[in-house]
Amino acid sequence: MPYTDYRQWLLYFAERPYGWREDDRTMKLLQAQGTKAAPGSVFASLGAIARAAEKRRGDGSELKTLKGSMMFTKMLGAIGGDKLEV
Repeated sequence: MPYTDYRQWLLYFAERPYGWREDDRTMKLLQAQGTKAAPGSVFASLGAIARAAEKRRGDGSELKTLKGSMMFTKMLGAIGGDKLEV
């Protein structure tokens, strides 16, 4: 296996640890019985999945920056696919 593939698998298993489905299933059973604890505090694998999802989702600051830019204002003013003035 090439080293790059090996690194990709390591990154994948860091975000989706082995056995996370079983931990998720058990957590759902615990929640059905009344457990109020966060899944990440009970099972480390579920915490890793939550952190990876949060990292992918981001805070939306890129979109806020775009909306406040001059380029976005020019894009809103463009009509019929005309070339944008710089």
